[in-house]
Amino acid sequence: MADLKVRQLDERVARALKTRASRRGVSLEEEVRTTLAASVAARRDAFRRRAAALRAATSASPRKGTDSARTIRRERDASG
Repeated sequence: MADLKVRQLDERVARALKTRASRRGVSLEEEVRTTLAASVAARRDAFRRRAAALRAATSASPRKGTDSARTIRRERDASG
């Protein structure tokens, strides 16, 4: 396990985390662990969904082919 110290955390963020921890009946440390893990999992899941969509978009039949430029533009626009 890694140890992590967060410096210069915005006071509003710290208060929100403390409030959430209190409501859930867990320590602030546990709330931060849970929040960070959920954030990483959400990004990983979003990447997997995008990758699956790209695979589906580029797996057209050989006769039909694909328009890779259109697929790339759509993915670029969705990413911001």
